[in-house]
Amino acid sequence: EYPLMMRLILIFFLFPVVLLAQKKDYRSYDKAVEYYKEGNVEKAKKICLKLINNNEKWDNPHLLMASIYSNLGDIEKAVMYLKNVYDEDDVSDVKGMEQIGLLYYNSAYYKEALYYLQIAHKLDSNQLKTKTSLFIKNCLFALQALQDPVPFFPKNLGPQINTEMAEYLPAITTDGETIVVTRRVESEEEFPQEDFYVSVKDKSGRWQESGPFKKPINSKRNEGALSFSSDQRLLVFTACNRIDGKGSCDLYFSFSSNDWNTIQNAEFINTKYWESQGCFSPDKRHLYFVSNRPGGYGGKDIWRAEINNKNLVKIENLGPKINTKYDEMSPFIHSDNNTLYFASTGHVGMGDFDLYMSRRVDVNSEWKDVKNLGYPINTYRTENSLVVGADGRTAYYASDNPELGSLGKEDIFTFQLPDDLRAQEVVNLELDIITQGINEEVVLKNVHFENNSYLLEDGSFLELDLLVAYLIKNPGIHIAIEGHTDNIGDSRRNLILSENRAKSVYNYLINKGVDANQLTGYKGFGESRPISNNDSESGRANNRRTSFVIIQ
Repeated sequence: EYPLMMRLILIFFLFPVVLLAQKKDYRSYDKAVEYYKEGNVEKAKKICLKLINNNEKWDNPHLLMASIYSNLGDIEKAVMYLKNVYDEDDVSDVKGMEQIGLLYYNSAYYKEALYYLQIAHKLDSNQLKTKTSLFIKNCLFALQALQDPVPFFPKNLGPQINTEMAEYLPAITTDGETIVVTRRVESEEEFPQEDFYVSVKDKSGRWQESGPFKKPINSKRNEGALSFSSDQRLLVFTACNRIDGKGSCDLYFSFSSNDWNTIQNAEFINTKYWESQGCFSPDKRHLYFVSNRPGGYGGKDIWRAEINNKNLVKIENLGPKINTKYDEMSPFIHSDNNTLYFASTGHVGMGDFDLYMSRRVDVNSEWKDVKNLGYPINTYRTENSLVVGADGRTAYYASDNPELGSLGKEDIFTFQLPDDLRAQEVVNLELDIITQGINEEVVLKNVHFENNSYLLEDGSFLELDLLVAYLIKNPGIHIAIEGHTDNIGDSRRNLILSENRAKSVYNYLINKGVDANQLTGYKGFGESRPISNNDSESGRANNRRTSFVIIQ
């Protein structure tokens, strides 16, 4: 044993060393923070390592190192430094466990994220962020989705559509012949801003080089999320900070009758809040859009405006099956009018915005439970703005996923939806209906009668049954049946024959269950309204037709 005096000498000798080891060198730490903010990561790391070596119990340098490695994408090293600070058995470290879990979660380390988020939840769930319980559900969903991927073979639309700049929010016309994308235009001369670019298919079905949409729809301010009505006579788009705007971003209409040369603020929809991403229903009776106005379920919700001759009837929220207390975006109602695609951060998914779908039986039914489109359509990244062609299976969406082969930043890709995620294919008759305007004739191309008779041929029933199904599915549609003939024979007899043929179709529809209120009547026009020249047999065949017009 040391003599008493020697022990006292050792104690006094070691005391300043202990004090020095426990000292927190805030001046050096502040310098490290300054280097980090300036982007001089190596100098920041060097100071932190020295500080940790001098006092490994001081939390600040460990936390700064965790931030550095987190931003560098080295999640494991970031977690290592966080675990030097936080103890998974200490209830006072519940926020630290949550931080570790979220760090893993945001980088798609779902197994590790689940472990630490569940630890945090057990320690004290009351201290966790509101969304952490959803993240735990997302981890469980993602782990299963990774084991059961859906078929997914995306194809870049190519340099005719995509550039080194960002393209997103695609819009496809009902006939599939025109695509419009939003492009973030960047140049050295001007500030970045968003414009629309449009491309049409050539005769071989290939997309041509896209060009800017015409003014005044494009401007020097931001525009985004354009959508056409099914008949391409009306379009809606989002514009921000315009002189006549009611909020930060508003919805605007433009009309083909004016060659898109005028725009009109959708005053009956817009508020002082944020309105964006409009999409017409195929029957042109509703406009779906996104808004953060009061009365919803969360941040941004999907709403629906009922419109009649472009005037407001009512606006309604799509309800809690679709909307959550978080954000919903990019609604797209398919041409079948019963399948809705949208993006959300509030439904269970892979993380951030995922793509979802919901179906309904008919236009008067409620939306069913939403379905996540699955992995790898959805990932931990942001997926949104999906639109689907009339065939129900050809999808287009924007992605910045480098694994898909982007030409620049975000690009537009196309892929075929798996069978269970497809909308109902819209057949030719339905396409004719939804792409025609009010009071425009829709010809029943496969409805025929026996010679000089108003008895329907058996081959007519297939198309008439399609019309029956469409009318029953869309009770808001009203039509008037018309009969027409060529100019062969007596004009008065032709008039009577055409009316009897129209009546035969009218009676068939009624007998098959169509509501009589949807049929405003029938009328024969004889030979008075030809659509082709009667000088040839093919022309006369075109004129011998049964048709209908949609009545508003």
